[in-house]
Amino acid sequence: MRAIDRAKKHFSSLETRRIEVPEWGDENEPLVIFVNPLTLQETATLFELSKSNEMEMLAQAIILKALDGEGKKHFNIGDRMFLMNNCDREIVVRVAGEIMGTMDVGTAKKK
Repeated sequence: MRAIDRAKKHFSSLETRRIEVPEWGDENEPLVIFVNPLTLQETATLFELSKSNEMEMLAQAIILKALDGEGKKHFNIGDRMFLMNNCDREIVVRVAGEIMGTMDVGTAKKK
């Protein structure tokens, strides 16, 4: 098996994570967000956004990666301004942080 095939196999084996957001749920249950692993391209997109506007990058991470149980996006680009201006900052920061996980772009910077 070629190395690229092994890399593809590994990526496809990574689990979808589940994030519960009680504050965005209803009286019976929290909003559940499913998140597939970030790709290198998605990480690059978010990193570029963070250079000009870190808060917009947080909203974009949620728009980009937050899925429902059927794999459909919870949010779309039209929700960006609402997430940035009409949502609890602490919740947006927490959810985006959980979505991005250990997105360590420090290795991409020159030391």
